[in-house]
Amino acid sequence: MSTQANVIESGIDRIQAAFRSAEEEVERIQKQVEKRTTQFNKETEKRVKRFRKDLNKNEAVQQAQSRWIDVSKGFQKRRKEFEDQVETGLASVLGTFQIASSSDLKKLDKKLNRISRRLNALDKILSDEDKAAAK
Repeated sequence: MSTQANVIESGIDRIQAAFRSAEEEVERIQKQVEKRTTQFNKETEKRVKRFRKDLNKNEAVQQAQSRWIDVSKGFQKRRKEFEDQVETGLASVLGTFQIASSSDLKKLDKKLNRISRRLNALDKILSDEDKAAAK
């Protein structure tokens, strides 16, 4: 019976050793994969930067960028002009019908808020004076 127990224990020991060896191998491979991934990412970043730098040196790309900037500026200018024209036209229509525009309403709202704050301050002063006179 002890021979069988020794054989079983020996088999179990070998299986455990094989599992440990397999775990160590997996860990080693994982480290290699992580190292290679890091190296690959760094190399890719370097190549992309180099490619962008070379691309920006290309005359056609520079011309395209310049044209894009010009088109963008022109678009912004025309958009502003259009907005101004619409705003002027709208103000004219609203003025004809004697309707206040939103900017007029905002100005009035600010004035009313300012007047309201002043009235509240005066009201507080008067109520303080009334309390002092009552004493």
